[in-house]
Amino acid sequence: MKKKSERENLQAHSDQIIKLLFSASSNLVFILDESGIFVNVNNGALMLDYSKEELLGRHFLDFISFKNKAATSASFREILLSRNLHTFECIMISRTGREINFEINARSIISENKIVGMVGIAADVTKRKNYENTINELNYKLMEANRLLSIERSRSNQRKAILEELNNLRSEFISNISHELRTPLASIIGFSETIASDPQMPLETRNEFNEIILKEGKRLAKLINDILDLSKIESGEVELIKTEFDVISAINEVIDSYQKQITSKKLRLTLDIPPEEILINADREKISRVFSELLSNAIKFTNEHGRIAVVAQNLYREFEVIISDTGAGIPEKDLSYVFQKFFRVSRPGTEIPGTGLGLVFVKQIVDLHKGFVSVQSEINKGTSFIIKLPKNIKSNKSKG
Repeated sequence: MKKKSERENLQAHSDQIIKLLFSASSNLVFILDESGIFVNVNNGALMLDYSKEELLGRHFLDFISFKNKAATSASFREILLSRNLHTFECIMISRTGREINFEINARSIISENKIVGMVGIAADVTKRKNYENTINELNYKLMEANRLLSIERSRSNQRKAILEELNNLRSEFISNISHELRTPLASIIGFSETIASDPQMPLETRNEFNEIILKEGKRLAKLINDILDLSKIESGEVELIKTEFDVISAINEVIDSYQKQITSKKLRLTLDIPPEEILINADREKISRVFSELLSNAIKFTNEHGRIAVVAQNLYREFEVIISDTGAGIPEKDLSYVFQKFFRVSRPGTEIPGTGLGLVFVKQIVDLHKGFVSVQSEINKGTSFIIKLPKNIKSNKSKG
Protein backbone atom coordinates (compact mmCIF):
# COMPACT_ATOMS: atom_id res chain seq x y z
CA MET A 1 0.00 0.00 0.00
CA LYS A 2 2.88 2.26 0.87
CA LYS A 3 4.51 1.76 -2.60
CA LYS A 4 1.20 2.49 -4.33
CA SER A 5 0.83 5.68 -2.38
CA GLU A 6 4.35 6.79 -3.31
CA ARG A 7 3.65 6.05 -6.99
CA GLU A 8 0.47 8.12 -6.93
CA ASN A 9 2.33 10.91 -5.18
CA LEU A 10 5.07 10.81 -7.85
CA GLN A 11 2.49 10.96 -10.64
CA ALA A 12 0.88 13.95 -8.98
CA HIS A 13 4.14 15.78 -9.06
CA SER A 14 5.10 14.71 -12.63
CA ASP A 15 4.19 18.05 -14.17
CA GLN A 16 6.37 19.80 -11.63
CA ILE A 17 9.23 17.36 -12.32
CA ILE A 18 8.94 17.92 -16.10
CA LYS A 19 9.08 21.69 -15.55
CA LEU A 20 12.16 21.16 -13.36
CA LEU A 21 13.89 19.09 -16.06
CA PHE A 22 12.80 21.66 -18.67
CA SER A 23 14.47 24.48 -16.79
CA ALA A 24 17.52 22.47 -15.65
CA SER A 25 18.59 21.23 -19.11
CA SER A 26 21.76 22.79 -20.52
CA ASN A 27 20.37 22.30 -24.04
CA LEU A 28 17.83 24.44 -25.81
CA VAL A 29 14.43 22.88 -25.02
CA PHE A 30 11.42 24.32 -26.81
CA ILE A 31 7.76 23.82 -27.65
CA LEU A 32 6.36 25.13 -30.94
CA ASP A 33 2.78 25.37 -32.09
CA GLU A 34 1.73 23.81 -35.38
CA SER A 35 2.88 26.91 -37.31
CA GLY A 36 6.36 26.92 -35.76
CA ILE A 37 5.91 29.72 -33.19
CA PHE A 38 7.73 29.43 -29.85
CA VAL A 39 5.14 28.84 -27.09
CA ASN A 40 7.64 27.74 -24.47
CA VAL A 41 11.43 27.64 -24.21
CA ASN A 42 13.92 27.12 -21.44
CA ASN A 43 16.98 29.14 -20.48
CA GLY A 44 18.83 27.51 -23.37
CA ALA A 45 17.71 30.61 -25.26
CA LEU A 46 20.78 32.25 -23.75
CA MET A 47 22.86 30.14 -26.11
CA LEU A 48 21.50 32.42 -28.85
CA ASP A 49 22.17 35.53 -26.71
CA TYR A 50 18.42 35.98 -26.19
CA SER A 51 16.28 35.69 -23.10
CA LYS A 52 13.53 33.10 -23.25
CA GLU A 53 10.94 35.88 -23.19
CA GLU A 54 12.45 37.32 -26.39
CA LEU A 55 11.93 34.03 -28.23
CA LEU A 56 8.31 33.53 -27.19
CA GLY A 57 5.87 34.44 -29.96
CA ARG A 58 8.55 34.41 -32.66
CA HIS A 59 8.89 31.88 -35.45
CA PHE A 60 11.62 29.25 -35.16
CA LEU A 61 12.77 29.88 -38.75
CA ASP A 62 13.52 33.53 -37.84
CA PHE A 63 16.65 32.25 -36.14
CA ILE A 64 17.74 29.82 -38.86
CA SER A 65 20.61 30.65 -41.26
CA PHE A 66 19.37 31.55 -44.73
CA LYS A 67 21.43 28.76 -46.32
CA ASN A 68 19.73 26.25 -43.98
CA LYS A 69 16.10 27.48 -43.99
CA ALA A 70 14.82 25.18 -46.75
CA ALA A 71 16.24 22.01 -45.17
CA THR A 72 14.92 22.97 -41.71
CA SER A 73 11.42 23.67 -43.11
CA ALA A 74 11.42 20.27 -44.77
CA SER A 75 12.38 18.61 -41.46
CA PHE A 76 9.54 20.42 -39.65
CA ARG A 77 7.03 19.22 -42.23
CA GLU A 78 8.17 15.62 -41.71
CA ILE A 79 7.74 15.98 -37.92
CA LEU A 80 4.23 17.44 -38.22
CA LEU A 81 3.19 14.66 -40.57
CA SER A 82 4.26 11.78 -38.35
CA ARG A 83 4.34 10.66 -34.73
CA ASN A 84 7.93 9.49 -34.75
CA LEU A 85 11.03 11.07 -33.26
CA HIS A 86 13.08 12.95 -35.85
CA THR A 87 16.72 14.00 -35.67
CA PHE A 88 18.18 16.66 -37.93
CA GLU A 89 20.84 19.37 -37.91
CA CYS A 90 20.44 23.08 -38.52
CA ILE A 91 22.40 26.31 -38.23
CA MET A 92 20.92 29.02 -35.98
CA ILE A 93 22.05 32.66 -35.87
CA SER A 94 22.60 34.34 -32.50
CA ARG A 95 21.77 37.94 -31.71
CA THR A 96 25.42 38.86 -32.43
CA GLY A 97 25.45 37.04 -35.77
CA ARG A 98 27.30 33.91 -34.65
CA GLU A 99 26.48 30.70 -36.50
CA ILE A 100 25.70 27.85 -34.09
CA ASN A 101 25.32 24.27 -35.27
CA PHE A 102 22.51 22.40 -33.48
CA GLU A 103 21.48 18.77 -33.53
CA ILE A 104 17.72 18.68 -32.88
CA ASN A 105 15.64 15.76 -31.64
CA ALA A 106 11.93 16.59 -32.02
CA ARG A 107 8.54 14.98 -32.26
CA SER A 108 4.96 16.14 -32.70
CA ILE A 109 2.56 16.94 -29.81
CA ILE A 110 -0.79 15.21 -30.12
CA SER A 111 -3.97 16.39 -28.43
CA GLU A 112 -7.31 14.63 -28.96
CA ASN A 113 -5.75 12.64 -31.78
CA LYS A 114 -4.66 15.80 -33.51
CA ILE A 115 -1.12 17.20 -33.98
CA VAL A 116 -1.07 20.62 -32.36
CA GLY A 117 2.67 21.36 -32.24
CA MET A 118 6.06 19.89 -31.51
CA VAL A 119 8.58 19.59 -28.74
CA GLY A 120 12.32 19.51 -29.33
CA ILE A 121 15.72 19.49 -27.71
CA ALA A 122 18.57 21.24 -29.52
CA ALA A 123 22.16 20.38 -28.55
CA ASP A 124 25.00 22.69 -29.55
CA VAL A 125 27.28 20.57 -31.76
CA THR A 126 29.36 23.45 -33.14
CA LYS A 127 32.58 22.13 -31.61
CA ARG A 128 31.84 18.66 -32.90
CA LYS A 129 31.16 20.05 -36.39
CA ASN A 130 34.40 22.03 -36.23
CA TYR A 131 36.24 18.87 -35.22
CA GLU A 132 34.57 16.98 -38.07
CA ASN A 133 35.49 19.73 -40.53
CA THR A 134 39.06 19.71 -39.23
CA ILE A 135 39.21 15.92 -39.54
CA ASN A 136 37.77 16.08 -43.07
CA GLU A 137 40.30 18.75 -44.01
CA LEU A 138 43.12 16.71 -42.51
CA ASN A 139 41.86 13.61 -44.33
CA TYR A 140 41.82 15.57 -47.58
CA LYS A 141 45.36 16.84 -46.92
CA LEU A 142 46.42 13.30 -46.08
CA MET A 143 44.93 12.02 -49.32
CA GLU A 144 46.68 14.82 -51.21
CA ALA A 145 49.96 14.05 -49.42
CA ASN A 146 49.58 10.34 -50.25
CA ARG A 147 48.86 11.22 -53.87
CA LEU A 148 51.95 13.46 -54.06
CA LEU A 149 53.98 10.78 -52.27
CA SER A 150 52.80 8.24 -54.83
CA ILE A 151 53.80 10.57 -57.67
CA GLU A 152 57.22 11.18 -56.11
CA ARG A 153 57.66 7.45 -55.52
CA SER A 154 56.81 6.83 -59.18
CA ARG A 155 59.27 9.53 -60.24
CA SER A 156 61.90 8.08 -57.94
CA ASN A 157 61.39 4.62 -59.43
CA GLN A 158 61.58 6.12 -62.91
CA ARG A 159 64.79 7.99 -62.06
CA LYS A 160 66.19 4.80 -60.55
CA ALA A 161 65.35 2.87 -63.72
CA ILE A 162 66.98 5.58 -65.85
CA LEU A 163 70.10 5.55 -63.67
CA GLU A 164 70.28 1.77 -63.89
CA GLU A 165 69.89 1.98 -67.67
CA LEU A 166 72.61 4.63 -67.84
CA ASN A 167 74.89 2.51 -65.68
CA ASN A 168 74.30 -0.47 -67.97
CA LEU A 169 74.94 1.67 -71.03
CA ARG A 170 78.06 3.15 -69.42
CA SER A 171 79.38 -0.33 -68.64
CA GLU A 172 78.68 -1.42 -72.21
CA PHE A 173 80.32 1.77 -73.49
CA ILE A 174 83.46 1.16 -71.43
CA SER A 175 83.54 -2.42 -72.67
CA ASN A 176 83.20 -1.26 -76.29
CA ILE A 177 85.82 1.46 -75.86
CA SER A 178 88.23 -1.03 -74.29
CA HIS A 179 87.69 -3.42 -77.20
CA GLU A 180 88.08 -0.64 -79.79
CA LEU A 181 91.30 0.56 -78.12
CA ARG A 182 92.78 -2.91 -77.73
CA THR A 183 92.14 -3.97 -81.32
CA PRO A 184 94.26 -1.31 -83.10
CA LEU A 185 96.83 -1.38 -80.30
CA ALA A 186 97.20 -5.15 -80.69
CA SER A 187 97.73 -4.73 -84.46
CA ILE A 188 100.24 -1.90 -83.99
CA ILE A 189 102.22 -3.79 -81.34
CA GLY A 190 102.02 -7.13 -83.15
CA PHE A 191 103.20 -5.87 -86.56
CA SER A 192 105.84 -3.60 -84.98
CA GLU A 193 107.28 -6.54 -83.04
CA THR A 194 107.28 -8.67 -86.18
CA ILE A 195 109.20 -6.01 -88.11
CA ALA A 196 111.65 -5.52 -85.21
CA SER A 197 112.28 -9.27 -84.82
CA ASP A 198 112.95 -9.97 -88.51
CA PRO A 199 115.71 -7.74 -89.95
CA GLN A 200 115.65 -9.88 -93.12
CA MET A 201 111.95 -9.24 -93.80
CA PRO A 202 111.32 -8.49 -97.48
CA LEU A 203 110.78 -4.80 -98.21
CA GLU A 204 107.37 -5.49 -99.76
CA THR A 205 106.16 -7.26 -96.59
CA ARG A 206 107.67 -4.55 -94.37
CA ASN A 207 105.85 -1.85 -96.35
CA GLU A 208 102.58 -3.80 -96.09
CA PHE A 209 102.99 -4.10 -92.31
CA ASN A 210 103.84 -0.40 -92.03
CA GLU A 211 100.64 0.48 -93.90
CA ILE A 212 98.63 -1.65 -91.46
CA ILE A 213 100.36 0.04 -88.50
CA LEU A 214 99.62 3.48 -89.98
CA LYS A 215 95.98 2.57 -90.67
CA GLU A 216 95.45 1.21 -87.14
CA GLY A 217 97.24 4.23 -85.66
CA LYS A 218 94.89 6.59 -87.49
CA ARG A 219 91.92 4.51 -86.36
CA LEU A 220 93.12 4.77 -82.77
CA ALA A 221 93.72 8.51 -83.08
CA LYS A 222 90.20 9.03 -84.50
CA LEU A 223 88.63 7.12 -81.61
CA ILE A 224 90.50 9.17 -79.04
CA ASN A 225 89.62 12.41 -80.84
CA ASP A 226 85.94 11.40 -80.96
CA ILE A 227 85.88 10.87 -77.20
CA LEU A 228 87.70 14.15 -76.52
CA ASP A 229 85.46 16.09 -78.93
CA LEU A 230 82.27 14.77 -77.28
CA SER A 231 83.66 15.59 -73.86
CA LYS A 232 84.40 19.16 -74.97
CA ILE A 233 80.94 19.59 -76.49
CA GLU A 234 79.19 18.34 -73.35
CA SER A 235 81.28 20.59 -71.11
CA GLY A 236 80.53 23.60 -73.31
CA GLU A 237 84.18 24.08 -74.29
CA VAL A 238 83.58 23.84 -78.03
CA GLU A 239 83.03 27.05 -79.94
CA LEU A 240 81.67 27.02 -83.45
CA ILE A 241 83.89 28.73 -86.00
CA LYS A 242 81.12 29.95 -88.26
CA THR A 243 81.79 31.15 -91.77
CA GLU A 244 79.68 31.59 -94.88
CA PHE A 245 80.42 28.62 -97.14
CA ASP A 246 78.93 26.58 -99.95
CA VAL A 247 77.26 23.57 -98.32
CA ILE A 248 76.86 21.80 -101.70
CA SER A 249 80.62 21.85 -102.13
CA ALA A 250 81.05 20.41 -98.61
CA ILE A 251 78.65 17.54 -99.37
CA ASN A 252 80.42 16.71 -102.65
CA GLU A 253 83.80 16.65 -100.90
CA VAL A 254 82.48 14.18 -98.31
CA ILE A 255 80.99 11.97 -101.03
CA ASP A 256 84.26 12.02 -102.99
CA SER A 257 86.18 10.90 -99.87
CA TYR A 258 84.02 7.75 -99.65
CA GLN A 259 83.97 6.83 -103.36
CA LYS A 260 86.57 4.10 -102.86
CA GLN A 261 84.52 2.40 -100.11
CA ILE A 262 81.30 2.75 -102.10
CA THR A 263 82.93 1.15 -105.14
CA SER A 264 84.58 -1.68 -103.16
CA LYS A 265 81.18 -2.66 -101.70
CA LYS A 266 79.53 -2.40 -105.13
CA LEU A 267 76.97 0.06 -103.75
CA ARG A 268 74.80 2.18 -106.01
CA LEU A 269 74.91 5.88 -105.04
CA THR A 270 72.09 8.18 -106.14
CA LEU A 271 72.50 11.96 -105.82
CA ASP A 272 69.72 14.56 -105.96
CA ILE A 273 71.64 17.71 -105.12
CA PRO A 274 71.07 21.24 -106.48
CA PRO A 275 73.80 22.19 -108.96
CA GLU A 276 74.00 25.78 -107.77
CA GLU A 277 75.94 27.08 -104.80
CA ILE A 278 73.99 27.31 -101.52
CA LEU A 279 75.53 29.38 -98.76
CA ILE A 280 74.96 28.75 -95.08
CA ASN A 281 76.53 30.34 -92.03
CA ALA A 282 77.99 27.46 -90.00
CA ASP A 283 81.16 25.66 -88.88
CA ARG A 284 82.24 23.98 -92.12
CA GLU A 285 84.56 21.43 -90.54
CA LYS A 286 81.95 20.19 -88.05
CA ILE A 287 79.08 20.18 -90.54
CA SER A 288 81.24 18.21 -92.99
CA ARG A 289 81.91 15.74 -90.20
CA VAL A 290 78.16 15.35 -89.61
CA PHE A 291 77.68 14.41 -93.30
CA SER A 292 80.72 12.12 -93.09
CA GLU A 293 79.39 10.24 -90.03
CA LEU A 294 75.99 9.66 -91.66
CA LEU A 295 77.44 8.56 -95.01
CA SER A 296 79.92 6.28 -93.24
CA ASN A 297 77.05 4.66 -91.31
CA ALA A 298 75.05 4.16 -94.50
CA ILE A 299 78.01 2.40 -96.14
CA LYS A 300 78.78 0.33 -93.05
CA PHE A 301 75.25 -1.04 -92.58
CA THR A 302 74.34 -1.60 -96.25
CA ASN A 303 75.14 -4.96 -97.83
CA GLU A 304 76.87 -5.33 -101.17
CA HIS A 305 74.86 -4.17 -104.20
CA GLY A 306 72.67 -2.06 -101.90
CA ARG A 307 71.68 1.54 -102.59
CA ILE A 308 72.49 4.84 -100.92
CA ALA A 309 70.73 8.12 -101.75
CA VAL A 310 71.77 11.66 -100.84
CA VAL A 311 69.07 14.28 -101.34
CA ALA A 312 69.54 18.00 -100.67
CA GLN A 313 66.89 20.74 -100.77
CA ASN A 314 67.23 24.50 -100.53
CA LEU A 315 64.21 25.51 -98.42
CA TYR A 316 63.16 29.07 -97.58
CA ARG A 317 64.94 29.41 -94.21
CA GLU A 318 66.60 26.00 -93.99
CA PHE A 319 68.87 23.67 -95.88
CA GLU A 320 67.77 20.03 -95.75
CA VAL A 321 69.88 16.92 -96.37
CA ILE A 322 68.50 13.37 -96.42
CA ILE A 323 70.90 10.41 -96.42
CA SER A 324 69.12 7.09 -97.01
CA ASP A 325 70.24 3.50 -97.40
CA THR A 326 68.76 0.06 -98.01
CA GLY A 327 70.70 -1.48 -95.14
CA ALA A 328 69.90 -3.48 -92.02
CA GLY A 329 67.59 -0.86 -90.51
CA ILE A 330 66.96 -0.02 -86.86
CA PRO A 331 64.31 -1.71 -84.66
CA GLU A 332 61.42 0.60 -83.84
CA LYS A 333 62.04 0.16 -80.10
CA ASP A 334 65.59 1.55 -80.55
CA LEU A 335 64.76 4.60 -82.69
CA SER A 336 64.36 6.96 -79.73
CA TYR A 337 67.76 5.97 -78.34
CA VAL A 338 70.04 6.16 -81.41
CA PHE A 339 71.31 9.64 -80.49
CA GLN A 340 71.88 8.70 -76.87
CA LYS A 341 75.41 8.41 -75.52
CA PHE A 342 76.63 4.87 -74.81
CA PHE A 343 73.80 3.35 -76.91
CA ARG A 344 74.45 0.86 -79.71
CA VAL A 345 71.77 -0.95 -81.70
CA SER A 346 71.84 -4.62 -80.79
CA ARG A 347 72.43 -6.83 -83.81
CA PRO A 348 72.62 -10.48 -82.62
CA GLY A 349 75.24 -12.55 -84.39
CA THR A 350 76.83 -9.50 -86.03
CA GLU A 351 79.91 -7.66 -84.80
CA ILE A 352 79.89 -4.06 -86.01
CA PRO A 353 83.03 -2.01 -85.44
CA GLY A 354 82.78 1.35 -83.69
CA THR A 355 81.83 2.79 -80.33
CA GLY A 356 78.41 4.21 -81.16
CA LEU A 357 79.68 7.78 -80.71
CA GLY A 358 79.10 8.90 -84.29
CA LEU A 359 75.38 9.64 -84.01
CA VAL A 360 75.86 11.29 -80.62
CA PHE A 361 78.32 13.66 -82.28
CA VAL A 362 75.87 14.29 -85.14
CA LYS A 363 73.05 15.22 -82.76
CA GLN A 364 75.17 17.51 -80.60
CA ILE A 365 76.73 19.38 -83.54
CA VAL A 366 73.33 19.88 -85.22
CA ASP A 367 71.89 21.09 -81.90
CA LEU A 368 74.77 23.57 -81.51
CA HIS A 369 73.79 24.98 -84.92
CA LYS A 370 70.13 25.27 -83.80
CA GLY A 371 69.23 22.68 -86.41
CA PHE A 372 67.17 19.50 -86.34
CA VAL A 373 68.02 15.84 -86.92
CA SER A 374 65.61 12.91 -87.12
CA VAL A 375 65.64 9.28 -88.20
CA GLN A 376 63.21 6.94 -89.94
CA SER A 377 63.91 3.25 -90.28
CA GLU A 378 62.50 -0.22 -90.85
CA ILE A 379 64.22 -3.52 -90.17
CA ASN A 380 65.80 -4.97 -93.36
CA LYS A 381 64.42 -2.08 -95.41
CA GLY A 382 66.85 0.68 -94.60
CA THR A 383 67.30 3.94 -92.73
CA SER A 384 66.94 7.65 -93.52
CA PHE A 385 68.55 10.46 -91.56
CA ILE A 386 67.12 13.96 -92.10
CA ILE A 387 69.21 17.02 -91.25
CA LYS A 388 67.81 20.56 -91.30
CA LEU A 389 70.18 23.48 -90.83
CA PRO A 390 69.20 27.17 -90.59
CA LYS A 391 70.85 29.29 -93.29
CA ASN A 392 71.09 32.45 -91.15
CA ILE A 393 71.86 34.68 -94.11
CA LYS A 394 69.80 37.27 -95.95
CA SER A 395 70.32 35.92 -99.44
CA ASN A 396 72.00 33.13 -101.36
CA LYS A 397 74.60 33.78 -104.00
CA SER A 398 74.74 31.77 -107.21
CA LYS A 399 77.72 30.90 -109.26
CA GLY A 400 77.60 32.46 -112.67
